[in-house]
Amino acid sequence: MNKLSHKESVQDVVARLRANRNQQQSTKEGEAAHSSNDQPQCNSPTRTKASKNTMAVSGAERKTEANKIIKRLLCGELTQGQTLKSLRVNILGLKQDVFAKLVGVSRKTLSDIENDRGSYNTEVLNKVFKPFSLQVGLLPSSPDTLRALLTEHDRD
Repeated sequence: MNKLSHKESVQDVVARLRANRNQQQSTKEGEAAHSSNDQPQCNSPTRTKASKNTMAVSGAERKTEANKIIKRLLCGELTQGQTLKSLRVNILGLKQDVFAKLVGVSRKTLSDIENDRGSYNTEVLNKVFKPFSLQVGLLPSSPDTLRALLTEHDRD
């Protein structure tokens, strides 16, 4: 078990952070109703930085966005590190230091993984991908082969 502050589990921390985001969203929606400026109600999929100003999105929107990111990984459009960063920022909206504490790795390790530097063992990689219900596994090295297998599976 990771040693987080107050001995919270990963699920407890994620639930607490989501509750805080939802509360912030409610406050922002109230302010937006009194403002003449049109403000976006969800994150842009090209967002690259986590911020205090991140707008909360529904669970369904998070799931859809996560699936898009994972599909891009499987198709060879994103590296493992790019995928982790996109998931961390766009799905959880967490900064590196907060996410690193959450999963029990150093911020430097997280940074190295996200920038595709270094070679980390399966245990470390599984730790950082666990909040997204992902784990390291074997896939065909060719994205075309993977697409063909998935397409073939869909026809069955």
